[in-house]
Amino acid sequence: MTYGNVTLSAAQIERLSPAEQRLAKDLAAEMGKTIPFARAPAAQRPAGGIDLGLSDFGSEIYLDMEKLLDGRLLVQGTSGAGKSWTLRRIVEQTNGLVQQIIIDPEGEFGSLAQFFDFPILDGTKLDAAALAVAAGRVREHRLSVLLDLSQLDREAQMQSVTAFVGALIAAPRENWHPALIVIDEAHLFAPFGGAGLAATSVRQAATQTITDLMSRGRKRGLAGVLATQRIAKLAKSVSSEILNFLIGLNTLDIDIRRAAETIGWDASKGFDRLPMLQPGDFVASGPAFSQAPATLHVGTVETRHIGARPEMVAPTVIDAAGAASLLDLEQLHAATAGDEEIRSEASIPPAYRSIRAFIREPAFADAGRVWEVLKPLAPQGAAVADLADYLAIDTGRVSAALALLDNYGAIEISDMSEGRAVRLAKGMTT
Repeated sequence: MTYGNVTLSAAQIERLSPAEQRLAKDLAAEMGKTIPFARAPAAQRPAGGIDLGLSDFGSEIYLDMEKLLDGRLLVQGTSGAGKSWTLRRIVEQTNGLVQQIIIDPEGEFGSLAQFFDFPILDGTKLDAAALAVAAGRVREHRLSVLLDLSQLDREAQMQSVTAFVGALIAAPRENWHPALIVIDEAHLFAPFGGAGLAATSVRQAATQTITDLMSRGRKRGLAGVLATQRIAKLAKSVSSEILNFLIGLNTLDIDIRRAAETIGWDASKGFDRLPMLQPGDFVASGPAFSQAPATLHVGTVETRHIGARPEMVAPTVIDAAGAASLLDLEQLHAATAGDEEIRSEASIPPAYRSIRAFIREPAFADAGRVWEVLKPLAPQGAAVADLADYLAIDTGRVSAALALLDNYGAIEISDMSEGRAVRLAKGMTT
């Protein structure tokens, strides 16, 4: 195949996979020549639209905000595909155009809030009722905010999202202003098939809330912009409400099939192209995009992106003794030995633990002797003063024995004119 002054049409490029396009460019570069791909006509920027990135043809791809509000958006790709980066790009480009509400389960978007001077709602300091009140005020005053849930466990995150997003949806009609609701890792809040460790009622409430956001939210001005690693992990009741998609790198068979089906590709095309996408490359599909379907590379971001993996840095060289000192292993060994008895106690079933504690009481032996005296006298019992004489022990030991038995509900003590009397509790004689 000779690479000279070759011009490929948009249709021809569409038939090439990303790998084939890169190969053609590389081969031409080795020969000192270029392949001037024919560009698609430049798309006209829609009013209120944002620049999302460049297509394979080198033309800009815009995201129409009005159509986004009508059709919502799902950003999908495996870990490292660039989902969080894409959400960050969308938030940066739409800032000042529309109210923005970011739900951050992993603490990745704090720099956005700082850059744009958003207030951060700390999920650890606001219970469900407080979050609902805050959401009402957010809608009323059209405030852009970030809800940080990164320090909560999954069940608490679901409960917080249910309260907060539910209140956004339930806002009175006079507060129905357009707003982007950006939710990263959306499958955590609306899992497919009830997956997850949270209680069933918590999962169902959270899933229903996200479904309401993507369905009822449209008429209320709420545009859900969700990100998920796998479409297969997201509840179908949520994904079925979405019209616009950015599909990134996929490697699992089930994900490739679902993603290809979502954007109208056949399975063979999905298996050919989706595993070859690079981080930041997405296939745009839906009415909100100026070119769709089209493969694009998402543009740069201004704020610090902390979702990427850390850079490779060689560890400090240190010997075993120095490492043990830094770990303070001697203290850890002592703490482990001190906890051994607690762990052993905790491993005993509760019923046996109670019996063990009873036997270890100092008054246990005297309690047994008192029990043997009272058992043949049931149900009448005996005067407390007579027990000390009969058992030939001092009254203090008798009182301790009775207190122990009373603590476990084994006896009944009553006051009489001659003094106190004691008998076995009902049900203890059988």
